[in-house]
Amino acid sequence: MRRRRFVALLAASPTLTLLLGAAPEALPRRKADFSFTPRELKIRVVISDLLRTTDKQAMKMLDGGYPTRLVYDLGVYAKGSRAPSSVAHVEISVQWDPWNQDYIVQTALGTAQPTMRRYALRDDAIKAATTLSVVIAKTPDIPRGEDQVHFVQIVAQRNPIQTRSSGSGGAARGQDRDLEVFSRWVGMFVRSRPKAEKLVEFRTHPFYVPLAPD
Repeated sequence: MRRRRFVALLAASPTLTLLLGAAPEALPRRKADFSFTPRELKIRVVISDLLRTTDKQAMKMLDGGYPTRLVYDLGVYAKGSRAPSSVAHVEISVQWDPWNQDYIVQTALGTAQPTMRRYALRDDAIKAATTLSVVIAKTPDIPRGEDQVHFVQIVAQRNPIQTRSSGSGGAARGQDRDLEVFSRWVGMFVRSRPKAEKLVEFRTHPFYVPLAPD
């Protein structure tokens, strides 16, 4: 349902579709691992340069108890396509807890309830926050076969300056989620770059989903 609404938004605005261009295919490539089940396609990718322990200012803020917010936007592309066939949004917060003397890593996947993990060591917390292992599409929505090549564009931000979209309630935010995601991706593709302490953008190496066994 969400994918149909997203595609409908593209179809309703051909001008914006043209603006998407071929920018994602020009991005640098990085390694990622893909796995799939009959229902879901999953990616695992490490983005360690988004929050490095050698970044003294970032570590000072983190150890001072200030939350560090990492925002990831992912889009699945068929080779040669100008628009993503599926998108995913992940927000991860890392914060030192002085009372329990450990680091809290809270992860929110799309509209799902956030999950929380605790780590005694800062390095372990940072590794967890900069390693994504998320569902990026429903497998039936991805054409199969060696001739059906895809890649994933990833835009990662540390402490983005823009605020979240406002809403009067959870239901309203849920109804506007597709438009919010669509607007975010259009802004990225027309090179209206988001402002953040750190921005990392790349695409994965090509992949395909094998044909289902007979």
